[in-house]
Amino acid sequence: MKTWKSDAKSLKNCLTLTTLLMLKKLLFLSMVIFLQLTAINAQEKWNFQIMLGENDFGPINTFMYAKFDQSNTLHQLHSAPNADKRIFGPFKTPLLRLFKKFAKKGILLTINDIEVTHNTDGTDSLKGSILMPMVGKGLFKGARKNDSISGSFFSKAYNVLVHLDGFKIADNARFDYSDLPEKISNTTQKYLFNTAYLNTRKWNKFMRRIEKLANHAEDDLDLFFGFNLQAGKLPFSHFNLMFGDPSNERPVEEDALEQKTTNNVFYKKLTDHTALLEVISFGGGAYEMDSVFSIVQNQQFENLIIDLRDNGGGGLTSATVLGGYLIEKEVSIGYFVTNKWYSQMGEDNLEFEILPVSKEVSTEGLRVELMHSRGCELVVHPGEKQYSGNIYILTNRNTASTCEPMVYGLKSNKIATIIGEPTAGAMLSAANIHVMNNFYLFMAIADYYTPDKTRIDQVGVSPDIEVPADEALDYVIKLISKSDIDNKY
Repeated sequence: MKTWKSDAKSLKNCLTLTTLLMLKKLLFLSMVIFLQLTAINAQEKWNFQIMLGENDFGPINTFMYAKFDQSNTLHQLHSAPNADKRIFGPFKTPLLRLFKKFAKKGILLTINDIEVTHNTDGTDSLKGSILMPMVGKGLFKGARKNDSISGSFFSKAYNVLVHLDGFKIADNARFDYSDLPEKISNTTQKYLFNTAYLNTRKWNKFMRRIEKLANHAEDDLDLFFGFNLQAGKLPFSHFNLMFGDPSNERPVEEDALEQKTTNNVFYKKLTDHTALLEVISFGGGAYEMDSVFSIVQNQQFENLIIDLRDNGGGGLTSATVLGGYLIEKEVSIGYFVTNKWYSQMGEDNLEFEILPVSKEVSTEGLRVELMHSRGCELVVHPGEKQYSGNIYILTNRNTASTCEPMVYGLKSNKIATIIGEPTAGAMLSAANIHVMNNFYLFMAIADYYTPDKTRIDQVGVSPDIEVPADEALDYVIKLISKSDIDNKY
Protein backbone atom coordinates (compact mmCIF):
# COMPACT_ATOMS: atom_id res chain seq x y z
CA MET A 1 0.00 0.00 0.00
CA LYS A 2 1.40 3.42 -1.00
CA THR A 3 1.98 5.97 1.66
CA TRP A 4 1.30 9.66 1.25
CA LYS A 5 5.04 10.13 0.88
CA SER A 6 5.23 7.86 -2.17
CA ASP A 7 2.23 9.65 -3.71
CA ALA A 8 3.92 12.97 -3.21
CA LYS A 9 7.11 11.65 -4.74
CA SER A 10 5.24 10.41 -7.83
CA LEU A 11 3.50 13.77 -8.18
CA LYS A 12 6.81 15.56 -7.89
CA ASN A 13 8.37 13.37 -10.59
CA CYS A 14 5.37 13.96 -12.83
CA LEU A 15 5.61 17.73 -12.39
CA THR A 16 9.32 17.64 -13.00
CA LEU A 17 8.83 15.73 -16.27
CA THR A 18 6.05 18.09 -17.36
CA THR A 19 8.23 21.09 -16.52
CA LEU A 20 11.12 19.71 -18.53
CA LEU A 21 8.88 19.12 -21.54
CA MET A 22 7.53 22.68 -21.29
CA LEU A 23 11.03 24.09 -21.00
CA LYS A 24 12.11 22.15 -24.09
CA LYS A 25 9.16 23.51 -26.05
CA LEU A 26 9.88 27.06 -24.86
CA LEU A 27 13.55 26.66 -25.73
CA PHE A 28 12.65 25.38 -29.20
CA LEU A 29 10.22 28.25 -29.78
CA SER A 30 12.77 30.76 -28.50
CA MET A 31 15.38 29.45 -30.93
CA VAL A 32 12.91 29.68 -33.82
CA ILE A 33 11.95 33.25 -32.86
CA PHE A 34 15.61 34.19 -32.39
CA LEU A 35 16.55 32.84 -35.81
CA GLN A 36 13.62 34.68 -37.38
CA LEU A 37 14.56 37.94 -35.68
CA THR A 38 18.18 37.46 -36.66
CA ALA A 39 17.11 37.06 -40.26
CA ILE A 40 14.91 40.14 -40.05
CA ASN A 41 17.28 42.32 -37.99
CA ALA A 42 20.62 40.98 -39.16
CA GLN A 43 23.47 43.25 -38.11
CA GLU A 44 26.71 44.10 -39.88
CA LYS A 45 29.65 45.88 -38.31
CA TRP A 46 31.05 48.91 -40.13
CA ASN A 47 34.00 51.22 -39.50
CA PHE A 48 33.01 54.84 -40.15
CA GLN A 49 35.20 57.92 -40.21
CA ILE A 50 33.53 61.22 -39.31
CA MET A 51 34.92 64.54 -40.51
CA LEU A 52 33.56 67.98 -39.60
CA GLY A 53 34.11 70.47 -42.40
CA GLU A 54 37.06 70.24 -44.77
CA ASN A 55 39.73 68.80 -42.46
CA ASP A 56 38.48 71.05 -39.63
CA PHE A 57 37.91 68.27 -37.08
CA GLY A 58 38.57 64.59 -37.57
CA PRO A 59 38.72 61.92 -38.65
CA ILE A 60 36.85 60.33 -35.74
CA ASN A 61 36.74 56.54 -36.03
CA THR A 62 33.59 54.82 -34.85
CA PHE A 63 31.98 51.43 -35.22
CA MET A 64 28.47 51.45 -36.64
CA TYR A 65 26.03 48.56 -36.72
CA ALA A 66 23.78 48.17 -39.77
CA LYS A 67 20.27 46.79 -39.29
CA PHE A 68 18.08 45.41 -42.07
CA ASP A 69 14.32 44.91 -42.45
CA GLN A 70 12.41 41.82 -43.62
CA SER A 71 13.34 42.44 -47.25
CA ASN A 72 17.02 42.64 -46.28
CA THR A 73 17.05 46.40 -46.95
CA LEU A 74 19.19 48.66 -44.78
CA HIS A 75 16.99 50.72 -42.45
CA GLN A 76 19.24 51.84 -39.56
CA LEU A 77 22.86 52.52 -38.64
CA HIS A 78 23.89 53.14 -35.04
CA SER A 79 27.07 53.30 -32.98
CA ALA A 80 27.78 50.79 -30.22
CA PRO A 81 25.18 50.92 -27.41
CA ASN A 82 26.04 51.32 -23.71
CA ALA A 83 28.64 54.06 -24.21
CA ASP A 84 27.41 55.48 -20.89
CA LYS A 85 28.36 52.24 -19.12
CA ARG A 86 31.81 52.30 -20.66
CA ILE A 87 32.32 55.96 -19.75
CA PHE A 88 30.68 56.23 -16.32
CA GLY A 89 30.60 52.63 -15.13
CA PRO A 90 27.64 50.39 -14.21
CA PHE A 91 26.69 52.25 -11.02
CA LYS A 92 26.18 55.80 -12.37
CA THR A 93 24.59 54.74 -15.65
CA PRO A 94 21.10 53.84 -14.28
CA LEU A 95 20.76 57.32 -12.75
CA LEU A 96 21.94 59.00 -15.95
CA ARG A 97 19.36 57.07 -17.93
CA LEU A 98 16.64 57.74 -15.37
CA PHE A 99 17.17 61.51 -15.63
CA LYS A 100 17.95 61.35 -19.37
CA LYS A 101 21.38 62.91 -18.94
CA PHE A 102 22.99 60.95 -21.76
CA ALA A 103 22.14 59.63 -25.20
CA LYS A 104 19.30 57.08 -25.26
CA LYS A 105 20.57 53.54 -24.56
CA GLY A 106 24.07 54.97 -24.58
CA ILE A 107 24.07 55.26 -28.39
CA LEU A 108 26.06 58.31 -29.53
CA LEU A 109 25.27 58.26 -33.24
CA THR A 110 22.17 57.00 -35.05
CA ILE A 111 20.88 57.17 -38.62
CA ASN A 112 17.20 56.17 -38.54
CA ASP A 113 14.41 55.54 -41.05
CA ILE A 114 16.80 55.06 -43.95
CA GLU A 115 15.13 55.20 -47.35
CA VAL A 116 16.96 53.19 -49.99
CA THR A 117 16.68 53.83 -53.73
CA HIS A 118 18.27 51.24 -56.04
CA ASN A 119 20.03 52.86 -58.98
CA THR A 120 20.76 51.37 -62.40
CA ASP A 121 24.52 51.76 -61.92
CA GLY A 122 24.52 49.29 -59.01
CA THR A 123 24.62 51.88 -56.23
CA ASP A 124 21.98 52.60 -53.59
CA SER A 125 20.99 56.16 -52.71
CA LEU A 126 20.40 56.60 -48.97
CA LYS A 127 18.37 59.17 -47.07
CA GLY A 128 17.65 59.17 -43.32
CA SER A 129 17.45 61.22 -40.13
CA ILE A 130 20.73 61.45 -38.20
CA LEU A 131 21.25 62.25 -34.53
CA MET A 132 24.67 62.94 -33.02
CA PRO A 133 24.73 64.63 -29.58
CA MET A 134 27.77 66.83 -30.15
CA VAL A 135 26.62 68.19 -33.54
CA GLY A 136 22.82 67.85 -33.39
CA LYS A 137 20.16 66.51 -35.75
CA GLY A 138 20.10 66.57 -39.52
CA LEU A 139 19.14 64.92 -42.79
CA PHE A 140 21.70 62.35 -43.90
CA LYS A 141 22.16 61.85 -47.63
CA GLY A 142 24.56 59.30 -49.02
CA ALA A 143 25.22 56.36 -51.26
CA ARG A 144 26.14 52.72 -50.81
CA LYS A 145 28.21 50.70 -53.24
CA ASN A 146 28.99 47.12 -52.28
CA ASP A 147 30.67 47.28 -48.87
CA SER A 148 31.19 51.04 -48.64
CA ILE A 149 28.94 53.96 -47.64
CA SER A 150 29.65 57.64 -48.08
CA GLY A 151 27.40 60.56 -47.12
CA SER A 152 27.00 63.81 -45.23
CA PHE A 153 24.63 66.05 -43.31
CA PHE A 154 24.63 69.72 -42.36
CA SER A 155 25.00 70.61 -38.69
CA LYS A 156 23.11 73.79 -37.89
CA ALA A 157 24.64 73.85 -34.41
CA TYR A 158 28.16 74.28 -35.83
CA ASN A 159 27.27 75.64 -39.27
CA VAL A 160 29.38 72.92 -40.88
CA LEU A 161 28.98 69.98 -43.25
CA VAL A 162 29.68 66.65 -41.54
CA HIS A 163 31.05 63.84 -43.73
CA LEU A 164 30.75 60.11 -42.97
CA ASP A 165 32.66 57.42 -44.86
CA GLY A 166 32.42 53.76 -43.89
CA PHE A 167 33.25 50.23 -44.92
CA LYS A 168 32.12 46.83 -43.69
CA ILE A 169 34.51 44.98 -41.36
CA ALA A 170 34.74 41.74 -39.40
CA ASP A 171 32.49 41.40 -36.34
CA ASN A 172 35.50 40.89 -34.03
CA ALA A 173 37.37 44.00 -35.21
CA ARG A 174 38.30 46.50 -32.48
CA PHE A 175 40.51 49.52 -31.86
CA ASP A 176 43.53 49.33 -29.58
CA TYR A 177 43.90 52.32 -27.25
CA SER A 178 46.30 50.71 -24.77
CA ASP A 179 49.18 53.11 -25.58
CA LEU A 180 47.09 56.30 -25.42
CA PRO A 181 47.16 57.00 -21.63
CA GLU A 182 50.97 56.88 -21.50
CA LYS A 183 51.23 59.11 -24.59
CA ILE A 184 48.82 61.60 -23.01
CA SER A 185 50.80 61.62 -19.77
CA ASN A 186 54.14 62.16 -21.54
CA THR A 187 52.78 64.91 -23.81
CA THR A 188 51.19 66.74 -20.88
CA GLN A 189 54.39 66.51 -18.86
CA LYS A 190 56.29 68.14 -21.71
CA TYR A 191 53.96 70.98 -22.64
CA LEU A 192 51.50 71.83 -19.83
CA PHE A 193 51.91 75.41 -18.63
CA ASN A 194 52.63 74.34 -15.05
CA THR A 195 53.65 70.73 -14.35
CA ALA A 196 53.00 71.19 -10.62
CA TYR A 197 49.40 70.22 -11.42
CA LEU A 198 50.63 66.76 -12.40
CA ASN A 199 51.72 66.01 -8.84
CA THR A 200 48.22 66.35 -7.41
CA ARG A 201 45.60 63.80 -6.36
CA LYS A 202 43.15 65.20 -8.92
CA TRP A 203 45.55 64.54 -11.77
CA ASN A 204 46.33 61.02 -10.55
CA LYS A 205 42.62 60.28 -10.25
CA PHE A 206 42.03 61.67 -13.73
CA MET A 207 44.73 59.44 -15.24
CA ARG A 208 43.36 56.33 -13.53
CA ARG A 209 39.97 57.03 -15.09
CA ILE A 210 41.54 57.60 -18.51
CA GLU A 211 43.39 54.29 -18.28
CA LYS A 212 40.13 52.56 -17.43
CA LEU A 213 38.39 54.35 -20.29
CA ALA A 214 41.10 53.30 -22.76
CA ASN A 215 40.60 49.67 -21.74
CA HIS A 216 36.81 49.76 -22.19
CA ALA A 217 36.28 52.26 -25.04
CA GLU A 218 34.62 50.82 -28.11
CA ASP A 219 35.77 53.59 -30.45
CA ASP A 220 36.87 57.24 -30.73
CA LEU A 221 33.42 58.53 -29.78
CA ASP A 222 33.67 56.81 -26.40
CA LEU A 223 37.10 58.31 -25.87
CA PHE A 224 36.03 61.79 -26.94
CA PHE A 225 33.05 62.02 -24.60
CA GLY A 226 34.69 60.14 -21.74
CA PHE A 227 37.96 62.06 -21.79
CA ASN A 228 36.40 65.51 -22.07
CA LEU A 229 33.85 64.82 -19.34
CA GLN A 230 36.65 63.80 -16.98
CA ALA A 231 38.86 66.73 -18.04
CA GLY A 232 36.15 69.12 -16.88
CA LYS A 233 36.94 68.06 -13.30
CA LEU A 234 40.61 69.14 -13.48
CA PRO A 235 41.70 72.32 -11.66
CA PHE A 236 42.61 74.06 -14.94
CA SER A 237 40.83 74.70 -18.23
CA HIS A 238 41.78 74.12 -21.87
CA PHE A 239 42.49 70.39 -21.72
CA ASN A 240 40.55 68.41 -24.31
CA LEU A 241 40.96 65.40 -26.55
CA MET A 242 40.74 66.38 -30.20
CA PHE A 243 41.05 64.70 -33.58
CA GLY A 244 42.92 65.61 -36.73
CA ASP A 245 45.06 64.36 -39.56
CA PRO A 246 48.75 65.00 -38.75
CA SER A 247 49.48 65.43 -42.45
CA ASN A 248 47.08 68.38 -42.62
CA GLU A 249 48.58 70.55 -39.87
CA ARG A 250 48.11 74.18 -40.75
CA PRO A 251 50.98 76.66 -41.10
CA VAL A 252 51.30 79.80 -39.02
CA GLU A 253 48.61 82.32 -40.02
CA GLU A 254 50.88 84.87 -41.68
CA ASP A 255 47.88 86.26 -43.58
CA ALA A 256 45.60 86.52 -40.54
CA LEU A 257 44.83 90.15 -41.28
CA GLU A 258 43.59 89.25 -44.75
CA GLN A 259 41.28 86.34 -43.84
CA LYS A 260 37.78 87.01 -45.16
CA THR A 261 35.72 85.10 -42.60
CA THR A 262 31.97 85.48 -41.98
CA ASN A 263 29.32 84.54 -39.42
CA ASN A 264 31.34 85.60 -36.37
CA VAL A 265 30.24 89.24 -35.91
CA PHE A 266 26.80 90.77 -36.47
CA TYR A 267 25.53 94.36 -36.34
CA LYS A 268 22.03 95.54 -35.49
CA LYS A 269 20.64 99.05 -35.18
CA LEU A 270 18.45 99.21 -32.06
CA THR A 271 17.61 102.94 -32.16
CA ASP A 272 18.96 106.05 -33.85
CA HIS A 273 21.38 106.38 -30.94
CA THR A 274 22.21 102.78 -30.05
CA ALA A 275 23.86 99.89 -31.93
CA LEU A 276 24.25 96.23 -30.97
CA LEU A 277 27.41 94.34 -31.94
CA GLU A 278 26.92 90.61 -31.40
CA VAL A 279 30.27 88.81 -31.38
CA ILE A 280 29.52 85.09 -31.67
CA SER A 281 33.20 84.17 -31.71
CA PHE A 282 36.64 85.72 -32.08
CA GLY A 283 37.47 82.93 -34.51
CA GLY A 284 37.30 85.28 -37.49
CA GLY A 285 39.90 87.53 -39.06
CA ALA A 286 40.52 91.26 -39.11
CA TYR A 287 38.62 91.78 -42.36
CA GLU A 288 35.30 90.67 -40.89
CA MET A 289 35.65 92.75 -37.73
CA ASP A 290 36.71 95.83 -39.71
CA SER A 291 33.83 95.42 -42.15
CA VAL A 292 31.17 95.17 -39.46
CA PHE A 293 32.60 97.80 -37.10
CA SER A 294 32.93 100.34 -39.92
CA ILE A 295 29.13 100.43 -40.03
CA VAL A 296 29.02 101.39 -36.36
CA GLN A 297 31.68 104.06 -36.96
CA ASN A 298 29.90 105.59 -39.95
CA GLN A 299 26.56 105.82 -38.14
CA GLN A 300 28.21 107.62 -35.18
CA PHE A 301 26.04 105.95 -32.54
CA GLU A 302 26.11 107.40 -29.05
CA ASN A 303 25.83 103.97 -27.44
CA LEU A 304 27.39 100.66 -28.38
CA ILE A 305 26.34 97.35 -26.81
CA ILE A 306 28.79 94.51 -27.41
CA ASP A 307 27.22 91.12 -26.72
CA LEU A 308 29.79 88.52 -25.63
CA ARG A 309 27.28 86.11 -24.07
CA ASP A 310 28.02 82.51 -25.08
CA ASN A 311 31.19 83.62 -26.85
CA GLY A 312 33.69 80.84 -26.06
CA GLY A 313 36.70 82.81 -27.31
CA GLY A 314 38.65 82.20 -30.49
CA GLY A 315 41.68 83.90 -31.97
CA LEU A 316 43.91 86.83 -31.21
CA THR A 317 43.48 88.77 -34.47
CA SER A 318 39.78 89.57 -34.34
CA ALA A 319 39.92 90.46 -30.63
CA THR A 320 42.85 92.88 -30.98
CA VAL A 321 41.19 94.59 -33.95
CA LEU A 322 38.04 95.17 -31.89
CA GLY A 323 40.14 96.35 -28.95
CA GLY A 324 41.89 98.85 -31.21
CA TYR A 325 38.54 100.53 -31.94
CA LEU A 326 37.70 100.88 -28.23
CA ILE A 327 40.91 102.34 -26.77
CA GLU A 328 42.61 105.68 -27.21
CA LYS A 329 46.04 104.69 -25.90
CA GLU A 330 48.18 101.57 -25.66
CA VAL A 331 46.77 99.03 -23.20
CA SER A 332 48.48 95.98 -21.72
CA ILE A 333 46.38 92.84 -22.00
CA GLY A 334 48.50 90.94 -19.50
CA TYR A 335 51.17 88.26 -19.28
CA PHE A 336 51.47 84.74 -20.65
CA VAL A 337 53.95 82.49 -18.81
CA THR A 338 54.94 78.93 -19.75
CA ASN A 339 56.37 75.95 -17.87
CA LYS A 340 59.84 77.31 -18.73
CA TRP A 341 59.06 80.32 -16.54
CA TYR A 342 57.90 78.21 -13.61
CA SER A 343 60.86 75.80 -13.84
CA GLN A 344 63.44 78.59 -14.16
CA MET A 345 61.96 81.39 -12.05
CA GLY A 346 59.93 79.46 -9.45
CA GLU A 347 56.26 79.08 -8.62
CA ASP A 348 55.85 82.34 -6.70
CA ASN A 349 57.90 84.68 -8.89
CA LEU A 350 55.56 87.27 -10.43
CA GLU A 351 58.21 89.64 -11.84
CA PHE A 352 56.65 89.41 -15.29
CA GLU A 353 57.88 92.89 -16.29
CA ILE A 354 61.09 91.27 -17.55
CA LEU A 355 59.16 89.37 -20.22
CA PRO A 356 59.31 90.79 -23.77
CA VAL A 357 56.31 92.38 -25.47
CA SER A 358 55.03 90.09 -28.20
CA LYS A 359 54.89 91.39 -31.76
CA GLU A 360 52.62 88.60 -32.96
CA VAL A 361 49.26 89.49 -34.50
CA SER A 362 47.91 85.97 -35.09
CA THR A 363 46.84 83.21 -32.74
CA GLU A 364 49.17 80.64 -34.29
CA GLY A 365 52.08 83.07 -34.24
CA LEU A 366 51.61 83.66 -30.53
CA ARG A 367 51.36 79.92 -29.86
CA VAL A 368 54.63 79.26 -31.68
CA GLU A 369 56.31 82.02 -29.66
CA LEU A 370 55.03 80.57 -26.38
CA MET A 371 56.12 77.04 -27.27
CA HIS A 372 59.74 78.24 -27.39
CA SER A 373 59.94 80.86 -24.63
CA ARG A 374 59.30 81.61 -20.97
CA GLY A 375 56.41 83.85 -21.98
CA CYS A 376 55.55 87.36 -23.09
CA GLU A 377 53.44 90.44 -22.45
CA LEU A 378 50.61 91.20 -24.86
CA VAL A 379 49.79 94.81 -25.70
CA VAL A 380 46.88 96.17 -27.77
CA HIS A 381 47.46 99.35 -29.74
CA PRO A 382 44.74 101.84 -30.70
CA GLY A 383 43.58 101.63 -34.31
CA GLU A 384 43.39 104.41 -36.84
CA LYS A 385 39.83 105.20 -35.69
CA GLN A 386 38.28 104.96 -32.24
CA TYR A 387 34.71 104.71 -31.10
CA SER A 388 33.98 107.61 -28.75
CA GLY A 389 30.53 106.77 -27.37
CA ASN A 390 29.32 104.81 -24.37
CA ILE A 391 30.28 101.13 -24.35
CA TYR A 392 28.37 98.33 -22.64
CA ILE A 393 29.56 94.70 -22.59
CA LEU A 394 27.13 91.79 -22.00
CA THR A 395 28.56 88.65 -20.38
CA ASN A 396 27.42 85.31 -19.02
CA ARG A 397 28.99 82.15 -17.62
CA ASN A 398 29.86 80.98 -21.12
CA THR A 399 31.85 84.12 -21.93
CA ALA A 400 35.28 82.50 -21.99
CA SER A 401 38.91 82.47 -23.04
CA THR A 402 39.85 85.33 -25.41
CA CYS A 403 36.85 87.34 -24.20
CA GLU A 404 37.98 87.44 -20.57
CA PRO A 405 41.15 89.58 -20.83
CA MET A 406 39.15 92.01 -22.96
CA VAL A 407 36.34 92.19 -20.40
CA TYR A 408 38.84 92.59 -17.56
CA GLY A 409 40.81 95.30 -19.40
CA LEU A 410 37.77 97.33 -20.43
CA LYS A 411 36.39 97.09 -16.92
CA SER A 412 39.60 97.93 -15.02
CA ASN A 413 40.39 100.86 -17.33
CA LYS A 414 36.79 102.11 -17.01
CA ILE A 415 36.35 102.06 -20.77
CA ALA A 416 33.13 100.02 -20.71
CA THR A 417 30.38 99.00 -18.30
CA ILE A 418 30.14 95.23 -17.88
CA ILE A 419 26.60 93.89 -17.38
CA GLY A 420 25.37 90.33 -16.91
CA GLU A 421 26.95 87.36 -15.13
CA PRO A 422 30.55 86.51 -14.16
CA THR A 423 32.56 85.06 -17.04
CA ALA A 424 33.53 81.39 -17.37
CA GLY A 425 36.99 81.50 -15.78
CA ALA A 426 38.56 79.59 -18.66
CA MET A 427 41.50 81.73 -19.68
CA LEU A 428 44.78 80.10 -20.64
CA SER A 429 46.66 80.01 -23.93
CA ALA A 430 46.29 76.62 -25.59
CA ALA A 431 47.57 74.74 -28.62
CA ASN A 432 46.73 71.53 -30.45
CA ILE A 433 49.55 69.06 -29.84
CA HIS A 434 49.79 65.74 -31.64
CA VAL A 435 49.77 62.70 -29.32
CA MET A 436 49.49 59.63 -31.60
CA ASN A 437 47.62 58.52 -34.72
CA ASN A 438 44.67 60.93 -35.16
CA PHE A 439 44.68 62.04 -31.48
CA TYR A 440 45.58 65.56 -30.36
CA LEU A 441 45.49 67.32 -27.03
CA PHE A 442 44.10 70.84 -27.02
CA MET A 443 46.20 71.83 -24.05
CA ALA A 444 47.10 74.97 -22.10
CA ILE A 445 50.73 75.80 -22.87
CA ALA A 446 50.77 79.17 -21.06
CA ASP A 447 49.28 80.56 -17.88
CA TYR A 448 47.63 83.97 -17.99
CA TYR A 449 47.89 86.90 -15.58
CA THR A 450 46.19 90.27 -15.92
CA PRO A 451 48.33 93.45 -15.94
CA ASP A 452 47.85 93.66 -12.16
CA LYS A 453 48.96 89.98 -11.89
CA THR A 454 45.58 88.39 -11.22
CA ARG A 455 44.74 84.90 -12.51
CA ILE A 456 41.36 84.55 -14.24
CA ASP A 457 41.34 80.80 -14.90
CA GLN A 458 38.85 78.99 -12.65
CA VAL A 459 37.79 82.42 -11.29
CA GLY A 460 36.30 84.56 -14.08
CA VAL A 461 35.60 88.29 -14.27
CA SER A 462 32.75 89.81 -12.29
CA PRO A 463 30.49 92.35 -14.04
CA ASP A 464 29.98 95.92 -12.87
CA ILE A 465 26.24 95.24 -12.72
CA GLU A 466 25.19 91.65 -12.13
CA VAL A 467 21.85 90.62 -13.64
CA PRO A 468 20.60 87.31 -15.12
CA ALA A 469 22.21 86.87 -18.54
CA ASP A 470 18.93 86.61 -20.43
CA GLU A 471 17.86 89.96 -18.97
CA ALA A 472 21.13 91.81 -19.63
CA LEU A 473 20.22 93.34 -23.00
CA ASP A 474 16.86 94.64 -21.78
CA TYR A 475 18.57 96.03 -18.70
CA VAL A 476 21.09 98.00 -20.79
CA ILE A 477 18.40 99.36 -23.10
CA LYS A 478 16.43 100.60 -20.09
CA LEU A 479 19.61 102.02 -18.58
CA ILE A 480 20.34 103.95 -21.76
CA SER A 481 16.75 105.21 -21.97
CA LYS A 482 16.85 106.43 -18.36
CA SER A 483 20.17 108.18 -19.07
CA ASP A 484 18.67 109.92 -22.09
CA ILE A 485 15.73 111.13 -20.01
CA ASP A 486 18.03 112.35 -17.22
CA ASN A 487 20.17 114.26 -19.70
CA LYS A 488 17.11 116.09 -21.03
CA TYR A 489 16.33 117.44 -17.59
